[in-house]
Amino acid sequence: MANNTTLYVAGGATAATILGALIYWRKRKEIIPWTWEEVGSLKEIDLYPLKSGHRIELNRADVTELGLRQAPEDQKGLLLRDRFLVVYSDKENEFRTARTYPKMVLIDVAAHDAEHVSLDAPTMRPLYVRIPPQKPHKEVQVTLFQGEVVNGIDCGDEAALWLSRYILEKDSGLRLAYNDCSKRRELDKYQSKLMKFYKNLTNFSGGLYQDLTSVMMVNKNSVLDLNERMNNYQVTPKNFRQNLLVEGPPAYDEDKWEWVKIGNVVFRSVAECTRCIMTTIDPENGIRSSNREPLKTLEQ
Repeated sequence: MANNTTLYVAGGATAATILGALIYWRKRKEIIPWTWEEVGSLKEIDLYPLKSGHRIELNRADVTELGLRQAPEDQKGLLLRDRFLVVYSDKENEFRTARTYPKMVLIDVAAHDAEHVSLDAPTMRPLYVRIPPQKPHKEVQVTLFQGEVVNGIDCGDEAALWLSRYILEKDSGLRLAYNDCSKRRELDKYQSKLMKFYKNLTNFSGGLYQDLTSVMMVNKNSVLDLNERMNNYQVTPKNFRQNLLVEGPPAYDEDKWEWVKIGNVVFRSVAECTRCIMTTIDPENGIRSSNREPLKTLEQ
C-alpha cells in the first residue's frame, strides 16, 4: 500500500447505510472543508476492469472523475480503468452481469501491452483484445441499470465468441464493449427520482459502466459486524465489490460522513450504496449462496 493513506472525515450526516458510495469531488461552487478529523486508514484498493469481472488489487491508484485508474508508476502498458468494459447482449444491447451469470466474477482482465488487454477464465485460453479497437469500429449504445443508455465501442468478433463460449457455452449471444471516456453519462435523464432524493447526486457523479457512482467505499468493521449477525455464514468485503476498503472507524460510522479525504484526494458522499444479489456470490469461486446471505440478514 502506498504512503499517505490516512483517512479523514469532515461534517454532515447522510442517510443510514451499511456502505458509503463516494464520488471524486470536482471543485465547483461548494467549499471543501478546511478542518479534518483522523478516523482510520485505507486498507485496500480494488479495481474491476470488467463490470462483474474479477478484481485487480492495487497498491495505489489515480482517482479521476470517472473512477479509479491504474497509476502510471505501476503499469507500463495500457492503464486500466474501473468498469471500463462491459458484456452486452448481441440482440438487445442490454448489459449482462454476474447477477444472472455468476461465473462472470472469475473473468480476469489484465493489461498485456500498450494496446491490448488479456481476458482469462477457468477452462478458457487467454484472449488478447485490442483497446481501443482498430478503426473502423462499431459504436454501440449499451442499456444499463434502470434503462440508462451509455455509449461504447464494440471490441470485435473474437471477444464476442470467447465471452459467449465461456458464459453461455454457445458461439454467439454476447459481446464486449469498451468505454473510451469521451462522453459523460446523463444521470438526470434516467435517475431523476434518485437525484431528487440525493441532493448531492449529479451528472458528475457517474462513472463508466458502474451502476451509479464512480467510486464505492466499504468500512471493514461494518462487514465484521454483519458477519456477527449472520448464522453460520461469513462474507468478506470483496462480496460488496468495493473500490476502497477502510479500517479503523466503528461499524456504520460511515453513515454520517459527508466529506472524506485520503492522501490529497477529497471525496463527497452522494448516496448510500444499496447492494443486490451480487453480494450472495462468492467472488473466489462464482458460487451463489443457497441461503441468500448476506441479503437475508441485511433485509432484517
